[in-house]
Amino acid sequence: MTMKNIALLTSLIALGSLSASAGTTTGFGTIPGAAANAYSGTGIPINTSVYETITGAPLPSGDTLTLAMAATQHGAGNPAPGTNVAGTYTVGLGLVGGRSKWNFDFYVNSAAGDLSDYTFSLVEAGNGHTFSFDPTAIGDDVGAPNSKGNSESLDFTPFGTALGYNPNQNDTYKFTLEAFLGGNEIGADSITVVAGTGSVPDAASTMSLLGLSFGALVGLRRRFNRA
Repeated sequence: MTMKNIALLTSLIALGSLSASAGTTTGFGTIPGAAANAYSGTGIPINTSVYETITGAPLPSGDTLTLAMAATQHGAGNPAPGTNVAGTYTVGLGLVGGRSKWNFDFYVNSAAGDLSDYTFSLVEAGNGHTFSFDPTAIGDDVGAPNSKGNSESLDFTPFGTALGYNPNQNDTYKFTLEAFLGGNEIGADSITVVAGTGSVPDAASTMSLLGLSFGALVGLRRRFNRA
């Protein structure tokens, strides 16, 4: 292959990459075009959401797909999670009314199509724990068949069971809402929830670090003995 052909192929690949992402817009704030109860509950705010809107090909003609996520408080008198525009939410430890002090919220909407055109996966992959499920399979949806939304607690099964959730443990949770069309991912929306002071290194990581430190000390001792 000549250098000219390689350059042309590289340009076409770059153009394809730009076209694939040209219809994606991300933001933080109120979910565009969503009802006040988008997270399927009165009093659950939608104005501190991380959202992504997807338009154009390969979506069905005229459709706009919206993905949104947030973390919100659970229970009266419990401080609302702290947020920043990067999509990180800080939450308190412990229980209120026998439930975790915070919920994770998710929302999908197809403006001109039907959600059955797409498939979705909500993945939690934090500090040593991973879990995924289909968010559209949960009830209490808003505006079906074009919208689905909910607010869930990790206290509930299957979430808590799968993650070994402990509401009193410092930890970091990373939620990603993924959308697929024809088996190909077309968009993803993510948030990070920092509980307490955040992640604590697991035992395996700690032992690995100790092993590295011990190895370094042995190496230094050998070096000094040779001197």
